[in-house]
Amino acid sequence: QQLLQSLSLASMSSQNQARTPMGRRRALLAAALCFSATGAASLYRASNSLLPIHDADLLNTELMSISDSLLESSSRRELSIALPHGGCQVTYAHKSEVDIAPTWQASFPGSGARMTWSLVEALTGIRTNDDYNSHERGYERVVAVKTHYPVKDARRRFKGLDELFGRAMVILRNPLSAIPSYFNLQYEHLHQLPNHSTRGPNEDWIMYRDNAEFGFSTQISNYEKFVEYWMDKYEDRSNLLMVSYEDLTDNWLGPIVSTRIAGFLAEVDGVDPIAPEAISCVWETIVNYKKTAPPPVADEGVYTEGNYQTVEAQAPPVGD
Repeated sequence: QQLLQSLSLASMSSQNQARTPMGRRRALLAAALCFSATGAASLYRASNSLLPIHDADLLNTELMSISDSLLESSSRRELSIALPHGGCQVTYAHKSEVDIAPTWQASFPGSGARMTWSLVEALTGIRTNDDYNSHERGYERVVAVKTHYPVKDARRRFKGLDELFGRAMVILRNPLSAIPSYFNLQYEHLHQLPNHSTRGPNEDWIMYRDNAEFGFSTQISNYEKFVEYWMDKYEDRSNLLMVSYEDLTDNWLGPIVSTRIAGFLAEVDGVDPIAPEAISCVWETIVNYKKTAPPPVADEGVYTEGNYQTVEAQAPPVGD
């Protein structure tokens, strides 16, 4: 309740609060938080209601169905090699040999887009791209395309590109973690530091948080726009997969959510994910490694061992 109240107050103070009725705004924020803060109690399926799955038997039935569909592939390839002590080796992804219908991989900045990007490539063996086409891979032979629209519009190209897409996988992270993580990424770019290497100093975060033009209140409004856009985009819910970042990075739910992702991507002709029994190994290699927090800033006195937990709550680990 305190979390929802603080977000509602931040949203009310936004300079851009007249776009939708306040009841709609609060509902969207509540839906996003319920989705990304439920922990190990529920998963979410693409359906007309987007309801959480609480029933263990229903969950097991769905996952068995996904696994069976993955096993039916006649062109099963060996992507992952299991090693001793639970390790595995993930092979290098390549562009598809045939044209395939790409899927949007949408997320608010600071929600693990690069981690998910790597996971998708490891699950499918097919390269991904972004809406900037920054790797010049095009869009016809990649499995997914990363976007932060409508928060960011890649050179104002999104609407033109969107005509190529008929489905999306949307990653939602609690905004109380995503927004500080987005700040960390901007801090790294401003200071020409490697991505996912540094937490910005507390004093810089506080200045950013309280800035009326681009700070926390503005980003909460942007988060709402993001959630509203993607939740309203597809009338046919079978074309939409909602993924909780918190579930994806959870030690128990992570491999299960990864199985859901593999099953969703496998619905596209030409996409042949790995065998289900290898998914847990791939998740361990990609996600459990990627979610490790970067070291604190060495020359900033605020990051001492004694107050590390407090600082981490204010500026969580990075992830774009």
